[in-house]
Amino acid sequence: MEMGKKIKTLRKEKSLTLQELADKSGLYKSNISDIENEKRFKPNIKTLEKLARALECEIGDFFERSIDKEEEEMTQGLRDLLADEKQLTLLKISDEEFEWVKTIRFRTNQRPTKETYIDMLYTYRKIEQKE
Repeated sequence: MEMGKKIKTLRKEKSLTLQELADKSGLYKSNISDIENEKRFKPNIKTLEKLARALECEIGDFFERSIDKEEEEMTQGLRDLLADEKQLTLLKISDEEFEWVKTIRFRTNQRPTKETYIDMLYTYRKIEQKE
């Protein structure tokens, strides 16, 4: 799904009209419409931040992570976590966290589960909060 369509989907999931999103974000209704319908330039980071704040999500939620060769090399536990996150987005895993989790390597005889990755993600978040 392209970014504009993803923003539109998120807006509709929140039951917001274009005008309501414009009011919440401080952007023009016509600009949001152009972004959603991809009729205009790609929005800059400040615009994306305003939209994310108004939609109560993260900028990364506007982008769909593609399945590629990298994902083929992931453990089953990480693939399960990624699949759940794409459907439910309960953990709100940021792109930075996702990249960090992908770098974790296990011994060949270990089979980390989705729960293993969730535990590691919580630990990572605690460490990041302390710094």
